Amino acid sequence: MRAVLPTEISMKEHIWNSCQAGALVASVLQGDLRVLGKAMSLDKIVEPKRTPLIPGMEAVKRATLEAGAFGCTISGVGPMVVVVIDDPKKGEEIWNIMVEAFLKEGNL
Repeated sequence: MRAVLPTEISMKEHIWNSCQAGALVASVLQGDLRVLGKAMSLDKIVEPKRTPLIPGMEAVKRATLEAGAFGCTISGVGPMVVVVIDDPKKGEEIWNIMVEAFLKEGNL
């Protein structure tokens, strides 16, 4: 999956992702799950290139955010997905939403 990544990025993309990385670190230090989820979900360099390689990923992200997750993104080089929630009881609901979206949109 690394082959799809650009070898060069614009200064605008670099600044944007650097800001999100800073927000991610700050959110962890402050224990702010909302900011953590948002910061990890707004990548403009890697995720847009890798998402099309994971059938259903776009639908999974959309569905989890609509269901109340604070963030959803590809973890590592994929195909793992990480979601940020603040209530462990909501975990099973989000899991089911993810599975449903992957089955429906990813043709799994």
